[in-house]
Amino acid sequence: MTVAQPVTEARKNDSMTEPDREQVLAAVADMQDYVQAAGRNIQFQLDDDSGRMVVKVTEASTGDVIRQMPSEEALRLAGNLAEMRSVLFSGEV
Repeated sequence: MTVAQPVTEARKNDSMTEPDREQVLAAVADMQDYVQAAGRNIQFQLDDDSGRMVVKVTEASTGDVIRQMPSEEALRLAGNLAEMRSVLFSGEV
């Protein structure tokens, strides 16, 4: 009978590690090359309000946003939840 390892212990045994900055930059460059070949642009930005990374795929000729991850709605929801958390746990009674 085999006993399953806890998730944290299993992850320690994985050969995957955090990519270094050079690997990330190379991957971003590869993605940019791929989407530009399809007539698209890809942008990586930090959302000012949430501090989250936002990826936008845009039409190269018009600049129209084709896809954004996370979406505007998800960013807005995250901001609202953070506000609610601060109100609920502010300690004021």
